[in-house]
Amino acid sequence: MIENEHAKPSTSPPNPTPESAHDEGSPDPLPVVRSVIGGVLMGLANLVPGVSGGTMILVTGLYDEFISSIADVTRLRFTKRNIAFLAIVGGTAVVAIAALAATLSRAVTLHRGAMFSLFIGLTLGGAPLLYRMLKRITIGSGIGMAIGLALMIAVAVTREDSPDQEAIKTAVAAGEFIIQPDYPRDVAAGALGMSAMVLPGISGAYMLLVLNRYETILAAIAVTKDYVMSAGHNGDPMTFLRVIIPTGIGAIVSLVFLSNLLKWMLHRHEKFTLGMLLGILLGSVVGIWPFDAATTTPDYALGLLLAVVGFVATTLLSRLKA
Repeated sequence: MIENEHAKPSTSPPNPTPESAHDEGSPDPLPVVRSVIGGVLMGLANLVPGVSGGTMILVTGLYDEFISSIADVTRLRFTKRNIAFLAIVGGTAVVAIAALAATLSRAVTLHRGAMFSLFIGLTLGGAPLLYRMLKRITIGSGIGMAIGLALMIAVAVTREDSPDQEAIKTAVAAGEFIIQPDYPRDVAAGALGMSAMVLPGISGAYMLLVLNRYETILAAIAVTKDYVMSAGHNGDPMTFLRVIIPTGIGAIVSLVFLSNLLKWMLHRHEKFTLGMLLGILLGSVVGIWPFDAATTTPDYALGLLLAVVGFVATTLLSRLKA
């Protein structure tokens, strides 16, 4: 039943986050072990389309501290606690991303249909979490959902695959990466990827996939790791910097602006914002539909199986308690 959200306005966000929930005088010790686990899970989530970094932080019971720490740091309100906490979470996430970026990039390039089916299931598994946060359907949430769906359909319609997909696939099979910069999309990918980290149920990696920048950005991360590990003796840094820099710019802008905007929207316009996020999640499936006219019956069966596995996995993760 659709209710008018203006009849009974909501004044509290789904996850209350005080302006400075944790400061240096807090009697609670910093949860170092959980911070490490949360960072690793967030890093893995940012590599796997459909799994939300925000959900992983929520699962480990660190969501409130994570949001509060980000909000404080982006407003230049530094404390020993928020710096240490974000350093632990961010550092372990970076290690996880660097360790597995090459593997996932190859998997998506060489087994596109199967991986896309799995990602669709993983993504749809986040819908129940957002629905529970929404609590009830209102006019505002319905409008937000429609806007989110329309936005993702528009992205899917304008999305273009690289014209030389077969050449890229051949190169990756031979152990090589082809990195093609696209500055506007890389900036957008960085912004969406970072903002999605703070929102349970929304996958940053999935946004990269819909923007058709997933394989390229993961390949750039893998090449960057090889360059750093070889002390600058392996490859040309401009190969990956043309992707890493614009993506990083988008991520920084998102961290400073979009994260605080989304936090404000969840406080002031909770139903509309959650509805829009749910619409984005559901609409994102359109962007990476894995089947085409050449798909055979066994491919459909495997795709359905992988989608179900992904859905169950994300649903179970989102229900875990810290």
